[in-house]
Amino acid sequence: MTRSILTLGLLGMIAGCSFHARDGDSYRKATRELLETRSNDIKACYDAELQKDPQASGSVIVKFKVQAETGNIVEATVDPAASSAPASLGQCVVEKLEGLALDPPDARTGDASFSWEFQLRS
Repeated sequence: MTRSILTLGLLGMIAGCSFHARDGDSYRKATRELLETRSNDIKACYDAELQKDPQASGSVIVKFKVQAETGNIVEATVDPAASSAPASLGQCVVEKLEGLALDPPDARTGDASFSWEFQLRS
């Protein structure tokens, strides 16, 4: 049986003054926590990829915006130049982010990049 490990890391976020008065660190933390609510779904993406290729691994870097005043995650795309995992895994990750919204939202749009590392465990 193949085991997998998923490591999450926030690469960076730029946000202005916020409706909820979050500072940069609070904005990053709230966004990370929001994305982590989909950890099981994203792990399922990796498990499905391992069914196709038992040696699949690598990173998926997703860039997105946190919409002003609604908190919706929008314009999520894989950064192909920075990602090393199979494209199908990256697309699955992007799909799992659909419908997420930061609550409460901030007054300004946040630009973000988030990284998932997928590695085989022995």
